[in-house]
Amino acid sequence: VTGLEVGFGGVWVVSPPSLFFIPDRDGDDRPDGPPITLLDGFGTHANSHNLANALAWGPDGWLYGTHGRTNWSMIGKPGTAESRRVRFDGGVYRYHPIRHVWEPFADGTTNPWGIDWNDYGEAFICNCVNPHLFHAIQGAHYEPWRNRQSSQFAFERIASIADHLHFVGEANVRDGLGSPEEDEAGGGHAHCGTMVYLGDNWPAEYRNSVFMHNIHGKRINNDILRRAGSGYVAAHGKDLLRARDPWFMGVTLRYGPDGAVYSADWSDTGECHSVRNTRRQTGRIYKISYGQAKADFTPAPQCSDLALVDLQLHPNDWHVRHARRVLQERFAARRDLSAARERLKALFAERPETPRKLRALWTLHVIGGADDVFLAALLEHPDEHIRGWAVRLLCEDREPPPAALARFAPMAATDPSPYVRLQISSALQRLPFPQRWEPLSALLSRAEDETDPNLPLMNWYAAEPLVAADEARFLELALAARQSVMRRHAARRAAGLPDHANALEKLASGLVRASTSASAARDLLDGVLSGLSGRRSVTPPQSWPSAFARWGGGRDVALIDLAERVAMVFNDPAALEQVRRRASDPAAEPARRAVALEALVAKRAAGTAELLLRILAEPSAPAELHAASLRGLPEFNQSGTAAAIIDRYPRLAEEPKRDAILALTARPAWALALLEAVESGRIPRGDLTAFAARQIASLRDPAVSQQLRRVWGELRTTPSDRARTIADLKKRLTPTMVKAGDRVAGRGLYQTHCASCHRLFDAGQAVGPDLTGAQRFNIDYLLENLVDPSAAVSRDYQMLVVETASGRTLTGIAAGETDAALTLQTANGKIVIPNGEIERRVLSPLSLMPEGLLEKLTPEQTRDLIAYLGGSGQVALPPAPSPDGKTSTAASELPASKLPASKLPASELPASKLPASGEPRTTPQRRSADRR
Repeated sequence: VTGLEVGFGGVWVVSPPSLFFIPDRDGDDRPDGPPITLLDGFGTHANSHNLANALAWGPDGWLYGTHGRTNWSMIGKPGTAESRRVRFDGGVYRYHPIRHVWEPFADGTTNPWGIDWNDYGEAFICNCVNPHLFHAIQGAHYEPWRNRQSSQFAFERIASIADHLHFVGEANVRDGLGSPEEDEAGGGHAHCGTMVYLGDNWPAEYRNSVFMHNIHGKRINNDILRRAGSGYVAAHGKDLLRARDPWFMGVTLRYGPDGAVYSADWSDTGECHSVRNTRRQTGRIYKISYGQAKADFTPAPQCSDLALVDLQLHPNDWHVRHARRVLQERFAARRDLSAARERLKALFAERPETPRKLRALWTLHVIGGADDVFLAALLEHPDEHIRGWAVRLLCEDREPPPAALARFAPMAATDPSPYVRLQISSALQRLPFPQRWEPLSALLSRAEDETDPNLPLMNWYAAEPLVAADEARFLELALAARQSVMRRHAARRAAGLPDHANALEKLASGLVRASTSASAARDLLDGVLSGLSGRRSVTPPQSWPSAFARWGGGRDVALIDLAERVAMVFNDPAALEQVRRRASDPAAEPARRAVALEALVAKRAAGTAELLLRILAEPSAPAELHAASLRGLPEFNQSGTAAAIIDRYPRLAEEPKRDAILALTARPAWALALLEAVESGRIPRGDLTAFAARQIASLRDPAVSQQLRRVWGELRTTPSDRARTIADLKKRLTPTMVKAGDRVAGRGLYQTHCASCHRLFDAGQAVGPDLTGAQRFNIDYLLENLVDPSAAVSRDYQMLVVETASGRTLTGIAAGETDAALTLQTANGKIVIPNGEIERRVLSPLSLMPEGLLEKLTPEQTRDLIAYLGGSGQVALPPAPSPDGKTSTAASELPASKLPASKLPASELPASKLPASGEPRTTPQRRSADRR
């Protein structure tokens, strides 16, 4: 059971894969019969966390829940065909108890666990990994995306409202656990059980602030909310309490009828989610009171209708919510509530406090007393929250009355409150397309909302579907917009359409308009370039020469680069020559040369392969240009490429060397040359990484596979001896031995074998999961992942093998896909592959990372690698030979705790898991550890 609530004659229980109702009509706390399955299809396929959870009644009478991102769901009533189910990728959902309708409310976040509302009916959710707090807005999209259908065209997602972190290891979320600095910051990165305190027992300063359990910190954090623009910012408050019990693992917070708070403690050892050490009998509940809490009250079901109305004035929202729900139950039972409605309207009119007015409004809504006429009149109310909720409730059934709908556009244009504008933007997503245009035009004219954390993106979410209704009007809306998000994303969306000729002409003519500023031009060109990604050649629109003449020169380097790259897709010969000259010019800025090279490769322009080889041979070219050349060469089956790379290899810097190895794994003939160079010693055997070995194996060439077995060894997929290997290693790798390991040497091994796919302490590539926040201190976890990397994988990280028409083979993770192209995240960057050039694509049942990595290492190297992986902070790189053969010492990197906050890792998935299969499996003779 991951969530439960009471109401409507029973108990509502979410226990994935189902949502149940356990009837208790007589209220004796004993089931009247077996559970009734209301819905099924909630995801359980990926792991034992990231599940649907945490039910709670919202102020609008819906039952809300939160839902993790890894276990996406296919929701439907029992027996519903797969084709008629609703896919939900995670976030916030809700279920109406009377109409029995399920719908998504907000999309995204990683693993939200718990939802609650403040005095103004705004919802907040905490996240079980950093970042830890979000303002849940209806129709919003939050990070992460991960190539999910639900946010395919969101393009950008709304950020956390927290202006702080509850941990100090910014690049490594585990740095500092248990330290005084971490204790001061908040205790750790994992949170559970959102509560906005609206009780009447605690001191007044706690009201409307957010509380959540901090699992690693074994405490309850407090975040203080303040309004900012259309939404909120959460500041760090002093922790409410800290537990002395080392098994304290709080999961749920609720305030009760006496205003005291009840904390449900899982009481267990292990990680945020316990699998191995679960003690099912040890849970407990704590009560946290201020002074002597008293709860002398009549239960709501025993109260009269008017008494329930009077409870809407109670200072403790526990009574308010139960009273509102019981009135809603009586409304569902068709009881005459006319007297209650009249009393509520009087309460709304008489009470000056906004929260009490809102309580009356919400209760009127759930018992059918807030009709369209009543709500439409509230659009003129002086209070922004009343106006905002009027908009929201008018659109609840997706059919606002014409008189109210006519007010939305003027309100969007003139209402001084960004909160009201946010409610209009949110509500538009519930309206038919024809009713969105005018309010959206008004919202997009508000230049002051450009920097608001919510409004530009919410406006885009409401506008995006309109491209299918009227493409020309959609683009005119974008060209007139005074918000860059709309301009950029609308251009991207329209340019990415399969039939985009008219859209491109509209955008090109917009670039020519005298009213188009340089910033608007950047937005439009950036969007067009993104939308055309994967198309090597597109017929140019008629107005393009004029647009390029205006923006392809001047002093704005970024604007020129964008115009040139778009022009190349349009086959503009002048732009092509301009880009080729820059790429070839040794005196040009290296970064701009690298951009020019990428543009030539994307175009597959004639002569590019020769140019790449010339740059590779330039001894004075910086490493970034060598790397750009090596990443581009696999696009061309150019004679002599493999020999040139191998000849140049000893003189390359470390980063280009990794690109060189991966380039040589792209084609069977090149891979043979690589393996022969390794066997002969021209390329060090240790430079052939596990990822490269898996990539070579995916070529499916018998001669290459035979050579790989001789040079690398067998890429085993049989499970017979894995458990024995793990046991033997664990016996040898005692804590004392690991402590004596050389972490600097271990980092060198990590750079060679792991960094091409994983990030750790803010270094490495983001092909597989970020290791920084994984259970690296657990030797069992490390060995299971290193020895048996395919044991359990997430669907978000399944390995994809792609073969192109030119003979190139790539392996990676699908980072995105459109009608035109597949974007593959490989070990050295993202590669956009036109769908028309894909000969074969296979979702592999294996991890990108093959087994046998540790077999290639000496016992001392294994110890050093484990010591580095399990360490609490970054160390310097080991001394490395420079390209001239001399030894140079790498500069020490900043400690992880000093790395900038902007470099925070996602840290939500397991250590060393390069997933390949959507279904977890168990390694023989042991149970797979739960994986974040």
